[in-house]
Amino acid sequence: MSTLSLEEARRIVEQAFLPHACATLADHDDASFSFRVADDSEVELLSQAHVARSQYADPTRLAGLIELARLELSKDGYELTPWSMPWSNPQPS
Repeated sequence: MSTLSLEEARRIVEQAFLPHACATLADHDDASFSFRVADDSEVELLSQAHVARSQYADPTRLAGLIELARLELSKDGYELTPWSMPWSNPQPS
């Protein structure tokens, strides 16, 4: 399994919290990023201050981090569209 780049990880995270808005901010000094999930009124629902390269480079670890954040939002009563890691649903040829 290949590792994810910073840009790939950010794109995956930005899509994982729909229908809510998710913004990511890269820190190129240490190859990390942060993210913030907000509702339509731009009220912050969740934020992750630091996602290290060791947490996002491995797709399985990133999936776990995202699933935990999604679970937290669900427990707080926020509905999310179904989501799975892009690599976890191989398309038939």
